[in-house]
Amino acid sequence: MSATLLLAACASSGSAGLAGKSTISNDETYMEAVEAAAKPAGVRVVWVNPPKQRKDD
Repeated sequence: MSATLLLAACASSGSAGLAGKSTISNDETYMEAVEAAAKPAGVRVVWVNPPKQRKDD
């Protein structure tokens, strides 16, 4: 029983500090490239779920 509690404590202690070290934003470069490729064909792009880009700080 005590081994289970010890393992659970170790597993949860280190990962919480990593959550704030990256930012997620829209991938503007990719979105502009897709929109530029679609424009000559007369296609209008509507982003329902825009592509995301993760940047590690």
